[in-house]
Amino acid sequence: MTKQYYVVENPRYWRKRVPQVEFLSVSEYLFSKEYQDVKQLRIINLARNYGYLGAGYYVSLVAEARGHQVIPNLSTVQALSRKEFYLIETDDLDAQIQKSLANITDDKFELSVYFGRNVNKKYEKLSRLFFNLLPCPLFRVHFVKEKRWALHSIKPVALDKIPAYHDEIFMEALLDFGVRRWSLRKRANTLRYDLAILFNPHERYSPSSEATLQKFIKAGKTAGLAVEIIEKRDYAHLPEFDGLFIRETTAIDHHTFRFARKAEKENMVVIDDPRSILYCTNKIFLNEVFKRAGVPRPRTLVLSEENLESSLQEFSFPIILKIPDGSFSRGVVKARDAAELKAHSKEFFRHSDYIIAQEFMPTEFDWRIGIFNGKPLFACQYFMSRDHWQIINHKVEGSGRLGNHKTHPIELMEENIIATALKSCKLIGDGLYGVDLKVVEGKPYVVEVNDNPNIDTGVEDELLKDKLYQIIMEEFAVRIDKRRMRKDGSAGQAAQDLPKLMNSKGYA
Repeated sequence: MTKQYYVVENPRYWRKRVPQVEFLSVSEYLFSKEYQDVKQLRIINLARNYGYLGAGYYVSLVAEARGHQVIPNLSTVQALSRKEFYLIETDDLDAQIQKSLANITDDKFELSVYFGRNVNKKYEKLSRLFFNLLPCPLFRVHFVKEKRWALHSIKPVALDKIPAYHDEIFMEALLDFGVRRWSLRKRANTLRYDLAILFNPHERYSPSSEATLQKFIKAGKTAGLAVEIIEKRDYAHLPEFDGLFIRETTAIDHHTFRFARKAEKENMVVIDDPRSILYCTNKIFLNEVFKRAGVPRPRTLVLSEENLESSLQEFSFPIILKIPDGSFSRGVVKARDAAELKAHSKEFFRHSDYIIAQEFMPTEFDWRIGIFNGKPLFACQYFMSRDHWQIINHKVEGSGRLGNHKTHPIELMEENIIATALKSCKLIGDGLYGVDLKVVEGKPYVVEVNDNPNIDTGVEDELLKDKLYQIIMEEFAVRIDKRRMRKDGSAGQAAQDLPKLMNSKGYA
């Protein structure tokens, strides 16, 4: 099992206070051979001075060079020193700031965050949000108010600067994070890497069901991966893993994109990667890329409020209107005439400056070709919902809401369908994609490429069964292996250079 240590300036004092956990001095961790060659360690860096070339900075630097899991890691340490970081905003964070601080009458406020906790329970949700964005053991957030509350600065806190009346909650938070949370993650020694699957159990049309995730977990063990399901609230623990598999509907202005970017910054293997999410979640982008590359697609126009009238001449009705970032058939309507087009467009323009108009191609079913790592993985027919022109009919409930499906062997598929799917994905990346196509008079047309395609028991795995999950998990293991080899090579060079730097600052 992976061991964990708290690195502090005065370990004797802390060993007496908190005997449940293990403490090391800065010098012990940096220079003792006992910790230099151990590959699986977790380091909670409580050393003073995360500033460039300070003791705390070196602990995080050396930990990353050794391949140890560390909080805060270097990207967090650097973020603390950059003023631009204070401008970070998310809808969740800003809304919680305004809600949490609504009753404060002063124009300044200071929030102490201890492993995502605060002395006042009413600020714990806000503290947890900040800790998720900035996984640092101890820091203070400073706010100022003009018309609205705004983030002013974030500064780390040294252990000896914790007020006495905060001591109890700090000790609780330290134990909760270091002992209770991480001790939940135990694995057999035979498993080489940790893989997180990001999942929202409350999502109605999740790309994979909970039963399907269990198949990924089982396949992961075979591939040497300890797979754990995580949720939005586990953002701060993302660096504990070697890879991230997103099984939640993605969007740019969404925590899934922040998870993907964070994983990429941490040098983790992530599917789907931020670029794939950025490309696939916007139909305007896909249209431009496919047009330039000659990928066959339904006739498509980008509409604005200015060109709407003139564009009416370009189509015969009915036509399909789409919001650029819609998913699961949402934000997609059929306009039967000019009046419906104008009515739907007016509503869509409230959400986006530009919308998509696409030729209506009535078919009994759509093809979904699953592509992974540049190779075809599965081929499914998704039939239209009963008496409807889409796969999902959002206006009804019950058995008629979803259309039927049929999975086909890849080797028996028409070559032009597979070739078109592969060509479209090559323009995006080497992740996991679902290519939606319509076939009319023998010719395939790409409707869109999804960065997070459905993979569910009894549907996409109907033919491959458990092999489908094994293919994906084994590829994760291969990619993590390659990433680790590159990282170990660069870490070796970094480790050779560290003693000179540390000696020059008096830490030897």
